[in-house]
Amino acid sequence: MTRRTIVIASTSVMVLLLTAAGVWWAQQPDDKPKTAACPYPKVPETLSLAVPDRYDRTRIAAPSGGAVTVIDTGFTQTENDSAVSIGAVLENTSSRVAYRTRAFFRAHAADGDYALDDPALFHYHFEIPIIRPGERAVVGTYASLNSTNFRRTGIWLQVARAHLDLFRTQWIPETDTGTFPAISAQPDPTQPPLAEDDLVTVRLAANSNACRALGGRGMSMVFRNAAGAVVGGAFDGTREADFCAAGDFSPRALVFGSRLPDADLARTEVNVYCDVAPSSGLPPGPFQPVN
Repeated sequence: MTRRTIVIASTSVMVLLLTAAGVWWAQQPDDKPKTAACPYPKVPETLSLAVPDRYDRTRIAAPSGGAVTVIDTGFTQTENDSAVSIGAVLENTSSRVAYRTRAFFRAHAADGDYALDDPALFHYHFEIPIIRPGERAVVGTYASLNSTNFRRTGIWLQVARAHLDLFRTQWIPETDTGTFPAISAQPDPTQPPLAEDDLVTVRLAANSNACRALGGRGMSMVFRNAAGAVVGGAFDGTREADFCAAGDFSPRALVFGSRLPDADLARTEVNVYCDVAPSSGLPPGPFQPVN
């Protein structure tokens, strides 16, 4: 074989290898791992919405049995009466992932009047990205009260009832359940929640078993009293760069200026909201959650 033939043959082999590599690269984008140990979340394009029964907005049934349900709620009106802290706990008893579950907080006075500030109505519209089978999720907020009565009489409305209404969810097919990451969070055991100078500081320790960083959608907590009853909650819409990183991560501390007098901070429960896609960042509205 002549030198010219060898060169041509080598060049042909190189072209084939580069072509094959190009095909492989096109089929294997670096942001979608394919290994069984690290699956990539799958959200079907034709996923349908599920809504609650019109007479019971605390439960959305799953096609295969079970449901996502509001199992606990509680509230406390703040010391100056101008706001109310509300907390709720949801549970997914189905065999499917409840994806992007939307819910509204509502509050009423004893006479039935809506108690929350109307201009801020949609700031109490939340979306919980992922609730895996058997998991619980918490959601909370500090909500401003309607000031009409205060401007007229100098007295704030007294909240008699506060609750969380479910709006919709999307049920992921059971075959795709294993592709959705498990996100865990708790108050940092090395730095427990602290109340000092009327400020409450809660530091978190969190973990994601996802293959890559996920989209941050904020974090929520509920407060319980010494008997274990929910007495309120809070939300922080942070979207900092290292939020929802793969593996262990520590979101920035949550700091609140209104301590609930009956809250036993050692019983605080937290959730970090991580999604397979980031928030749109659009202003909250009837079809757009605050997070």
